Parts: sequence; C-alpha cells; structure tokens
Amino acid sequence: MFANSESPKATPCIGIMCIDVAQWLEAEYGKKWHSYLAASYVKQLEAAGAHVVPVWIGHNRSYYDSLMNQLNGILLPGGAVFIDEADRQSRPDLTNDCVRTADLIYQLAMERNNGAGDPEGYFPLWGTCLGMQLLLINAAQSTKVRTKCQSMRQALPVCLTEDYRQSKLFMELPEECFASHQHGYCITRESLQEYGLTAEWQPLALQKDPAGCEFVSLIEHRRFPIFGCQFHPERAAFEQLYACEDTSSQAHSREGIELSERLAGRFVDACRRNRNRFASAEAKSRHLIWNWQPEFCGKHKGSNWLQCYLFEKDVAYPK
Repeated sequence: MFANSESPKATPCIGIMCIDVAQWLEAEYGKKWHSYLAASYVKQLEAAGAHVVPVWIGHNRSYYDSLMNQLNGILLPGGAVFIDEADRQSRPDLTNDCVRTADLIYQLAMERNNGAGDPEGYFPLWGTCLGMQLLLINAAQSTKVRTKCQSMRQALPVCLTEDYRQSKLFMELPEECFASHQHGYCITRESLQEYGLTAEWQPLALQKDPAGCEFVSLIEHRRFPIFGCQFHPERAAFEQLYACEDTSSQAHSREGIELSERLAGRFVDACRRNRNRFASAEAKSRHLIWNWQPEFCGKHKGSNWLQCYLFEKDVAYPK
C-alpha cells in the first residue's frame, strides 16, 4: 500500500482545503468573506505532530499541482455546499468552489499515487464528512454515489466492521466510543457496489440514520493512502460548545478523544512518508496557517464552531 517505507524526521506539512463560507459566518462577520476553515481541523492535525497550510479554493490546476509538490498530504473537511444542479435548485444560497477544488486535488493525488514506483509517487488524502463524500464522488465519477439520508446532528457509536483489522492503517482502534455526526447525506455499501468501488475501497465502520438507512462511517482505499470518515473526529476535543446546545457531548469522552487522536495520528504518520518539502524555511513560513488569526465565533449562540479562520476571495500567501 505504501510506496515509501522510509519515515523522514521532518515534521509533515499538511494542507487543509478551505470551504465556501457558511451563511451564518457571513451574517455575523460581513459579506466580504469567500471561504473559511474551522480551527478544530488545524488543532487536530497539529496535536498529531503536523504543520498546517490553508489550501485556497477556486484556483486553477497549476496552483494545486505546484502546492502539492510541496505538501505531504491534504485534508478535505466538512461543510455545506451544493454538489450538483439538483442541490443548487433546492439551495440557491449555497456556493461550491470547494467541489471543483476537491476534484482537482483528487485527480492530482491519484496521478501521484498511481505512479507509486516513483519516490515522489505517494500522496495521502483524508476526507471528513463532505470531504469523504467528495473523495468517493470523484472515485465513482458520479454525484449519485451519495444518498440522501435523514439529517443528523448527534453523537453516535462507531461500529467497526468485522474485517476492519485487515486495514493497513487502522488495525487497532478503540471500541465502544461515540463520534459526532452532522450530515444529511451519506454513502452506503450498496452504492459502493453499484459504482464498482468495492474492489478499491474498504469500509471499516458502519452506522445507521434515524430511519435505519445503513451508511459507511469510516473507509480507506485498499492500495493508496486515502482515507475518509463520515463523522467529525476533530470535534471530539476541540468543539466543546457552550453558548448553545452541544448535541455531540458524548463524543467528548476519553474514548471519543482517543479515537480522534488515533485517526489523526495514523493520517499524519502516512503523510510523514511523503518526501515533499518546501524549498526553504522562508517559503514554508509564508504558507503556514499561523499567518492568519482565527475568529472567536463560539461566543455566538448560533455558532457550530468555537473558532474559525475567514478568508477573502483574493487571499494570498504573504510575500
């Protein structure tokens, strides 16, 4: 599965794709913002030993190609956007620059992973919630691989499959823990079968929506370092809401946080095997998330996050 067994000592530098700005953030912080990142994704990767770079959305292929030559992996986060025209008609208020961006990132990652004989031919991806759906939409080359399910905003048990120990990366995971689910779409095992994905993708955990629809909650590619989860592990330790009801409070348990740490740690370990580097410390410094400061949005009653980074459309890495 992993082309490069050597683990360099340098700290891995992982990109996190931005998401089209949420309506609530626009209402609270003004209309000038184009994209955002929940700070919990950054904290989760940093706690596992990585440095983080924001990946802008809505750029051309050459930007992502160049950036991915310097990064050791990319995380695709969750968010509310429209995926296709059917979504757009029902939610005209949403945008979707991140969807095309995820498409380009997936294409470029697969080009690298398919060249696994090359020392540079190894590029890890992780998708959380929407991010996982975007991975499998691109793998299936169809938006119909995902299914509308009952909307969930709650902590649910992580139900590992009987064969999850066959996983290359997740052979040992804590059992009997809860994870935060916040989604109204999902991917079922039947969809994986229908779109010919079962040979390449292994479900590792399953869950059901309130109506009993079973869906995949944790998955990995059988050959390449590409992983996804439908739940939100970053919320376990870093989104303990207090100004409004925390519907995922069960996920904040020691076991839930341990699961989050295990998943982040395994992904960061996979990224350590990628040998990309920035040309210099100065070049890396210009790209790091620390050039921006998050907003403390958790004080607002309607917020789903404690901290968020907000970015304008013409944002750029500092000179």
